[in-house]
Amino acid sequence: MTYHAAMTKIPSHWPKGIKTADEVLAAALEADPEFAVEWERLALARMVAARLAGYRFDHDLSQRALAKLLGVSQPRVVELESGEKNPQIETLVKISAATGLEFAIDITPVGQEPKLVGRAVKNTPAHIYAGASLLVAAG
Repeated sequence: MTYHAAMTKIPSHWPKGIKTADEVLAAALEADPEFAVEWERLALARMVAARLAGYRFDHDLSQRALAKLLGVSQPRVVELESGEKNPQIETLVKISAATGLEFAIDITPVGQEPKLVGRAVKNTPAHIYAGASLLVAAG
């Protein structure tokens, strides 16, 4: 069983009819097309938020301490951890350079399987920018 499955499974001793977070989300996405569009649009923001919060937890950092590490304000860390605004590439570079976190984004047309991440850029030399290593490719 995956971690996600284990964490979203309802314990057998809970009352009947309680829904998992995934079930509640699925119902909300189905019921509200505008919410579904916004949810998809902010996928990157939510992933970055989760990685930053995880990094903070793993390194026992406050938001203020993470802000100092990143060279940003504490309210900026709050914004990044909210998952409500997609970060710019420069922000991802700054986060990676300061924390060692790695981000990979492969943008393809709907219905086409992503193939650049992991394969096409594997033997591509990296660009060094603002203390981070960037692999850039287009297909």
